[in-house]
Amino acid sequence: MKLKTLEITGFKSFAERTKIEFMPGITGVVGPNGSGKSNIIEAIRWVMGEQSAKGLRGDKMADVIFGGTSERAPLNRAEVAITFDNTDHYLNSDYSEITITRTLYRNGDSNYQINGVHVRLKDIHELFMDSGLGRESFSIISQGRVESIFSAKPVERRSIIEDVAGVYKYKQNKDKAEKELGDVHDNLTRIADILYELQGRVEPLAQESAKAQDYLTTKASYDQLDQSRIVLELLDWYQEKDELTKKLTTAQTEYDKQQEAVNIKKKELQKFRQEQLSLTEQQQKLQEVLVESIKQVEKLTGEQNLQSERRKNRTETTTDLSSRLKVSTERLASLESNYQQCLQKLADQQSEYTHYQQAIEQANENHPRTKLAKVSAEIEQVRHDLVATMQDLTSAKNKQNYLVQENERSDAESLRLQQRKAKIEQRLSDANNLVDKKNNDLQQAEKTLNMAQASFETLKKKGQALEQQRDTERQAWFTKMEQEQRLSTRLQSLQHLSENYDGYYQGVKNLMKAQQQFEGIQGVVANLISVDDQHRIAIETALGSALQHVVVKNEQVGKTAIQYLAKHRLGRVTFLPQTTLKARRLSDYQMTILRQLTGFVGIASDLVTTASAYQNIIANLLGTTVIVTDMSAAIQIAKELQYRVRLVTLDGQIMNAGGSMTGGATRQHGNGLLSQKTEIDQLTLQEAELHQATLALEKQVKQIDQQLQKVTEAFNKQQAQVLKANEQFQTDQASLQLAESTLKQVKKEQAALQYDYQLVADLQDKKTSVDQNEQAITDLSVRQQNLQKALDDYLQQQSTIETEIVQADQQISDFKSAFAKAEAVVSSLVTRKNDLLEQKNAEQSQIKLVEQQINDLAQDENDVQERLTQQLEDVQRQKATAEQSLATLKFELEQVQEQHDTTNSELGLIQDMVSELMTSISQYNGRLGELRSSINTNEQTLETTYDTSFEFAKSELLNLDISTIRTKLKLLKQGLDEIGHVNLNAIDEYQTVKERYDFLMQQQQDLIAAKDNLQETMSEMDTEVVTRFRATFDAIAEQFAKIFVKMFGGGQASLILTDPDHLLTTGIDIKAQPPGKKFQQMSLLSGGEKALTAISLLFAILAVRPVPFAILDETEAALDEANVDRFAHYLHEVNHRTQFIVITHRKGTMTETDVLYGVTMQEPGVSTMVSVSLTDLDDTMVKN
Repeated sequence: MKLKTLEITGFKSFAERTKIEFMPGITGVVGPNGSGKSNIIEAIRWVMGEQSAKGLRGDKMADVIFGGTSERAPLNRAEVAITFDNTDHYLNSDYSEITITRTLYRNGDSNYQINGVHVRLKDIHELFMDSGLGRESFSIISQGRVESIFSAKPVERRSIIEDVAGVYKYKQNKDKAEKELGDVHDNLTRIADILYELQGRVEPLAQESAKAQDYLTTKASYDQLDQSRIVLELLDWYQEKDELTKKLTTAQTEYDKQQEAVNIKKKELQKFRQEQLSLTEQQQKLQEVLVESIKQVEKLTGEQNLQSERRKNRTETTTDLSSRLKVSTERLASLESNYQQCLQKLADQQSEYTHYQQAIEQANENHPRTKLAKVSAEIEQVRHDLVATMQDLTSAKNKQNYLVQENERSDAESLRLQQRKAKIEQRLSDANNLVDKKNNDLQQAEKTLNMAQASFETLKKKGQALEQQRDTERQAWFTKMEQEQRLSTRLQSLQHLSENYDGYYQGVKNLMKAQQQFEGIQGVVANLISVDDQHRIAIETALGSALQHVVVKNEQVGKTAIQYLAKHRLGRVTFLPQTTLKARRLSDYQMTILRQLTGFVGIASDLVTTASAYQNIIANLLGTTVIVTDMSAAIQIAKELQYRVRLVTLDGQIMNAGGSMTGGATRQHGNGLLSQKTEIDQLTLQEAELHQATLALEKQVKQIDQQLQKVTEAFNKQQAQVLKANEQFQTDQASLQLAESTLKQVKKEQAALQYDYQLVADLQDKKTSVDQNEQAITDLSVRQQNLQKALDDYLQQQSTIETEIVQADQQISDFKSAFAKAEAVVSSLVTRKNDLLEQKNAEQSQIKLVEQQINDLAQDENDVQERLTQQLEDVQRQKATAEQSLATLKFELEQVQEQHDTTNSELGLIQDMVSELMTSISQYNGRLGELRSSINTNEQTLETTYDTSFEFAKSELLNLDISTIRTKLKLLKQGLDEIGHVNLNAIDEYQTVKERYDFLMQQQQDLIAAKDNLQETMSEMDTEVVTRFRATFDAIAEQFAKIFVKMFGGGQASLILTDPDHLLTTGIDIKAQPPGKKFQQMSLLSGGEKALTAISLLFAILAVRPVPFAILDETEAALDEANVDRFAHYLHEVNHRTQFIVITHRKGTMTETDVLYGVTMQEPGVSTMVSVSLTDLDDTMVKN
């Protein structure tokens, strides 16, 4: 694989699109500091997935986008595309050419592409995984990485070997396994704690569950009698309630009649009150109007008196204003006369001012200063030309001396070059012949190697395919074995539960374990029936605890079993004698209705399969229970059957007789006893099938192993042939490189010779220039004399003009003095004119104001007198009208009060009668309330406590009187008290705890197995890491020792493990002995020796794990010239297997490059590139 091209657009200083083509061999990048060389390396790291902005010398990722300069605007996008030649499929891809593109926008958006297809960053990382390439691999070596090697601690240096060994993924997997192992330990601890707690709960809960069953049996008898008691009491209360209701109706009717009369009287009283209120409000308003009228009369009379006084004052004011008007008129006439005189003087003075101003302008236009400026400019130009001519004359004379000397030297050099050219042409011919021969040898070796590699790859792919197939089949085999093991464990657990009757009540369990002592015990109901999966939940719910009832042959067997249980206090059991239990069925009428209703599934007993001997028992338990599809159907069917039948839905919800509903969900429906037997049968069948499948997979894995062994043997043989062919290819390739190197050196000498020829040709050309230069000297001497004469003439003109300027300046000064005096007079007259105009305008405004005041005083006096007279007449009329209206309202108020008193007396009599009726109604309602409360309480008790209705309970009423019922209830209550406190939840709780205990036991076993597997896996990973690390370390140490000698020209060096007994944690130290020095630690070497030692180690790494290309960013910067030459020479030796891109400032490195790129900033802040192919340049020079 080779690096072909790099395209950069808008990345850092590369504002323009820049394309760099990388040739095989060594590509050099040079340029001054700050020109953008390192930006090329950072572009490569960036496009290969670098995510650290600081690693790219920025604060944030957007800093990589071109930020603009003083002459260029910033860009909004950075894009880098890198292209690889992948014809050898070094990268894991089917493409023979791969182009990776990364684009970043300033708003933060970014994308990655592979050959134009959008991909994720993860896909880029996976493409380079295990390839030795990537943004942090040893394919990119900077000066900083060299420094990190010799400055690192031994433990830190270990990571270098680990990276090359490729053990990082193993260490990651081990860390993951350690975390998982910690989780397993935590889970085991938690499970052990939970199991310890559950172990102490299982047995006590079993005993509590049996006690709760006894309690429920006694409680059922008590509940039946208590329901009959409640029904009898309700019947008595309903009769009393009906009688009281009739009396209440009669009293309520009379009450309503009298209450209506009360309402009528109250409305009449309300009407009278409203009339009184309205009349009172009118009376109050008229009194307020009367008072206000009196006040207005007094106020208007006072204003008339005040107006007479004001009339006298207005007469005096009018006389005073007339006098002021006469004075202002006289002053205005005087101001107008003065203003006209001032205007005449101003016009005369402005004429004189204009005359002097024009005289000054004319003098400035004709001033001789303009002629002086032109003459001065001519003088400066002549002086400049004179100096330039003198300089040219001196240069021409110097050149003449130089040309004479060069002519003599060119003749001698030309003879020497002809002799050297003949020798170089012979050596070039020999070198070309040798290269052609070595090329033929290399092509033949390459053909042999390719054929061997093709066979090798075919066998390798076949082996990989077989390994993949084997791994797939083996994984399937392991999976089947694990499934078989889990299924077998589950089957054994269920069989153990079945044999030990786990999940059953304590009494049932103890009896069934001892059933051999009795004759006639047929078994528990759960084991005597079978149900399909569709109806299992419904049947389990319908039977409930009856699943654990024990079927016996007759009553005597049941009696004997009860005596045994009681004697040994082993618990309680419900027995079902075959001889006494009869089948229970729904009536034909009910069945007819059911068959017509939607949602009806069947009668529960018909959905159960059992032996004929137990048909009557199953019909007794389930014959009257109806199975329906869902609760909606249950509600509808219950209504049709008047809530007289128990209904169970397929998902286990219950509609009880009487209308109560039971439902919800628990972890397991019922006790799950019905499903145990079915699951055991299914698991037995599945176990047999899995065992056969496991055997078949095991046989298939063995067959693949045999095939793989044969392919591996052929693969090893072919691998030996490839190695042999490769050795021959390497030998021929090295010979070709040596021949090419010789040819290249001869071409360089030929190019240098061509350059020397060009220098001689230039010297020959200079012979013809001697005569031409002599003529130029003569021409320049003449030009110098002419320019000196012209300069003298211009200086004379300058003196004459300066005298004229002095005379003109004196005349202009006189004109300006007269102009200033005229300007001052004009300014004074303008100010006087403006003052007079302001005074005249002020007097005119004062005259108008006084005239207006005189007119306003006369008009106000007439208007006020008329207004006061009219207002006084209006107020007196208003006062008379108010006095008359008040007298009428007083009479009307007296009549309304008399009607109100009469109506109020009649209302009192009716209210007394209503009060008596209310007392009777209240008594009736009080007793009815007591009856309703009692009835409601008892009916609520029936619904909430007994889950039935009054009507249904009445139909089930026992044929006993109330006193007998109460006596039996008292006895049953004593029995319940003797049982004492019970935990009714213990039945379900015991089942839940037992299931959880069994489940956790299985989980504990699984976790222990997982723990063993993880520990084994971690051990295998450690072994793999140690093996890889040791092998890689030995290989790198061997190469390091060899390369060190080449780089230093002698000496010795070695890599040392600081703790060789612990390869998982050991550090790595470096010892070196440069030529002429003793063997010592790397830290004691000089700076240059440290750098060269670190570079030797990096080259050793590349030798052990070659990469298609390597980028060296000023790696040799710390070396002196001799070591730089060794560094460059080594690059030249190994560039046949690795393509090198070198950022450098050193001449020794530049001379070994095949292509040299220069980075410059012709425009500030913007990098551009130029390139020269040194090989092409050599060829061109040879041809010339």
